Order: sequence, then structure tokens, then C-alpha cells
Amino acid sequence: MTRKAFFVIGMHRSGTSAVAGALSLARLQPGVETAPLAQDGADAAFDPAAAVMRLNDRLLHLAGGSWDHIPLWLQWEDFSSVDFAAWCAGSFGAVAERVWDEAFAASEDDVVCHDPRLALTLPMWLSIASSRGFSPQVLLVHRSPLAIMASLSRHDGLSFARAADLLADYWAEMLCHAPDDARVIGWERFCADPVATFEGLGLKGGSPDRLRRWVRPPAQAASLGVVPPPFMPRFLRDCDALLSSAHGAPVPQEAVTLAGRCLIERGDQKQLTGRTHLLTNARSVSAFNVITRRQRTVVLHCHIFKNAGSSVDELLKRNFGKRWTEVEFPGRGGFSNADLTNGFIRTFDQYDAVSTHTGDWWLGHDDAALSVRPIVFLRHPILRIRSAYAFERQQNADTLGARLAKQHGFSDYVKARLDIPGDLAFRNFQARRFAAFDDRTYTDVRSAAFRALERLPFVGLVEDFAGASQRMETYLKQDFPSFEAADIRANATDASHASIAEKLERALAELSDDVRERILAENAVDLALYEAAGQKYPAS
Repeated sequence: MTRKAFFVIGMHRSGTSAVAGALSLARLQPGVETAPLAQDGADAAFDPAAAVMRLNDRLLHLAGGSWDHIPLWLQWEDFSSVDFAAWCAGSFGAVAERVWDEAFAASEDDVVCHDPRLALTLPMWLSIASSRGFSPQVLLVHRSPLAIMASLSRHDGLSFARAADLLADYWAEMLCHAPDDARVIGWERFCADPVATFEGLGLKGGSPDRLRRWVRPPAQAASLGVVPPPFMPRFLRDCDALLSSAHGAPVPQEAVTLAGRCLIERGDQKQLTGRTHLLTNARSVSAFNVITRRQRTVVLHCHIFKNAGSSVDELLKRNFGKRWTEVEFPGRGGFSNADLTNGFIRTFDQYDAVSTHTGDWWLGHDDAALSVRPIVFLRHPILRIRSAYAFERQQNADTLGARLAKQHGFSDYVKARLDIPGDLAFRNFQARRFAAFDDRTYTDVRSAAFRALERLPFVGLVEDFAGASQRMETYLKQDFPSFEAADIRANATDASHASIAEKLERALAELSDDVRERILAENAVDLALYEAAGQKYPAS
């Protein structure tokens, strides 16, 4: 006999736990008793498929979301919209299959999965259940929007506006993902008569007396606030009317149509308010911990080219060993890729320290589960450019920069780089990297970079590397007590003992008058940022 896999979907605080628990009562042996369900179904603690829930939650977090924040997902490569369920299947399908097998392979009974986040990932799990020989059955639990929002206010402190916004996200997603044979269960009518509800759906509900004792009618609605219909968003109002009349029946097609329109409208709203998150093309990830450490702290070295990054990396390797890694990310003409960095750090939780030349970081990505300790160094922009020239001139590589450096003297090399449209390497490059810390979509480099300088917990100066290393040790010891810094110099291109002023005078003298004027103008923000950093962190 084919086993069934029940997927109970619905918004948080809508009663999915109650329905899932009632379905599982049929599997209990006679005489086994369970505690009655709390009056608010959201309080039910029934958890039959915790691994599925954990993976859904994990996928949502590594994609820049959470149960109460659903961003608009966009493709990094072309900024087109992303089907999150398809992306999950493409990137973590093998992981999800392993989770399913470990949770249910040994069972000979029907299985029950419930999780509000299934609204976002349902197609992946339906496909896996079918491939394992299960017959999927989707039950969509509906509760009045006002009752859900009241419960979200009571338990989670959500305001009316935020609860309505979140509810619209979940309802639109679950209606668009529900298969044609999904059935609606009205929460209030289920509580009033769970036996009749299951009988109407052709489902076994176990002992009727046990089921009625376990499911108690919801509390009276006297504590609900008054929200006149015009104040309830139209999408919620219209879907509520359609779903309320569909108890025991398939999902009304009109509700699915409304949900499709709502997703388009909400996508436009989220783009307008910056509630987006970028994802790379789906690539299969096999090494993945479903249960990740709570409150992780990760050191992130944003390695700006020729800013003593190799020396910092050597320090991190000495202190973290195999818990350090280096990774690079694709770029798009200076647009922040901090979302990609965030995804990597959250996916590969075996690392406590990460270094990247190309990955940005946004300070707003930190949350209760992840704290990132950024490390970034500044250098006088003219000396950084001179160091880049010396490095590219001697390196054995066939890059554009290396070819130009070998073909030209310093002045002509700088001019050639500045003549390349869209080449930002010598145009306030450090300020642009700093700006990304403050805002994922900054519009003014200077203001964002200076805000980042004030907000960043650590900024080192290459010209005071020894002093910066000691500050770094103090900074990181609070989370990694064994961390020790040392004055390491790796990959240095100028080992002379000349002063900063002497090196700067020498570098500027190599430039023609017009190139000197041009490079100073193109790096005016970098120069101001470097000066401000020097005042904030005077040399030791």
C-alpha cells in the first residue's frame, strides 16, 4: 500500500501544528494519551518532522531571509527574479533528499510534515516525497487574517502593518505553490469538529473521543481588536472570503489568480524599498550541516588589493588553521555582492575565518544567529596604486593589468588604467569597498564610506601595520581568546625604510603633471577617507 506524505501548510499562528498533530493521532496505539491542544493553535508543540523544519529555516537564513522577513530574490547574473523553491532544489536538493531519507526511510507509516516555511519550499519536498514512493497530500490551513495578526502581535510583538505585510507574503506563496489537489482546512471549523473535518476529507482521524479531547475550540474572539474592512489589505480580505467558504474543498482558482498578481505587486514594492537579496545560479552543495551552530562569530577579512592583505591572511591562517578559508565572488562593475558573501558564510559553517579579495560585506547582515567581525585595511591611495604597479609588473600573469604594467612606466600605466571605461581599480576604490559596509545599494560613495568608517569596529592602516595588528588582537580576543597577532610582512613590494612622505613624494614625481592631477582628482574621496582614518586611529 502506498504511504501518504501529508504536507500541512499555512501562515504562522494559523493552526498548522494542530492539524498535523491530529493527523498523527491515528498512528498512536490504543490507550496512549496526549495533552490537549492549547487554545491558540500556534502554541502547539507537536513536531513530527523537525529535520524538514530545520532545513527550511536554514535555507531561508542563508538566502538572506527569516520566518518574519521574506525578501524578493534576484539572480546575481542578470537581476531577474528567482523562484526560491527551484533555487533550493537546484542548490540543496541532494541535502534535502538526505534529510528526508534520514527522517522517514525507516517508517512504514504515513508521514506528516508541517511548517509555515513550506509555503516557500513546497515544490522541492513534493518532488522528493514522490521520488521516494510516497503519495503527497497537501492540506492548506486557513485562519482569519485578524486572528492570525492578533496572535502574531501577542506572541511575536508584530505591529498591524508588519503582520499584514508578512501574512500577504505567506498566503501568496502558499497559494501559488499549492498543487491542484490541495485541500483547504478552515481552522475555526476544524476546532469545532475535527472528526467531521477529517471524514469530509476522507482521512483517518484516530479515535473520535481522543481527537475531540485533544483539540479544544479556540478562545472567544472578544479580545480581538476592531479593524474595519477598508483597513485590511484587499488581497487578504478577498482571499479570506474565498478560503473561508472552501473548507474541505480544493483551493479556489480565483484565490490562486489573486496570489499570482499579489506576488508581482509585492515584488515591485520590495524593489522600491530595497527588500531584495541576490542569489547566484543554483549549484549543487553536498557538504552542508543542516543543524548549524547557534550564535556563530566569524572573522571576515575584506582583502583590498595591495593593502597588506597577504600579511593579514597569514595571521588568520596561523590562528585558525583549517577553520580559515579564502574565497572569491563574481563582480558587477562595483555593485555590492555582500549578499553572496553572506550566503557563503552561512552555508559553510565549518569556517571561523574567511578572507576574500572580491567579496563585500554589509553590516546589516548580522543577526542573532551570526555575528561577523570584519577586518579591513586602508592605505594611502597613491602608495596603493604604486604598489599595485610594482606587483603587476613583476607577477607572472597574463592579466590586463600585468600586461599594461610590463609595457609602460608608472605614469603611462596609470593613464592607461584611467582611460579604460568602467575600470574602478584606481578610482576611489577603497571608498567604494567601504561604502558597501554601510549600504548594499549606496548612491553616494563619500557619505556611505564615511558612515562605514564610523560604524566599522576595526579599520587598520597599512602604514601602521604593527599598531593595527595589536588593535586587531584586542578586537578578536573577545570572541577568540587564543588569537595572537604578530608583525608579519608577506608579499611586500616596497621593503625600504623610507618614510611615508618620502615614498609619496617619490611616487608623485614619477607621474606627469596631467596624470598626477587626474589621479588625485579621481581619488579625492579615498584621500579624504584615509586622512579621516588616520585621525581616528593615530599611529602607535
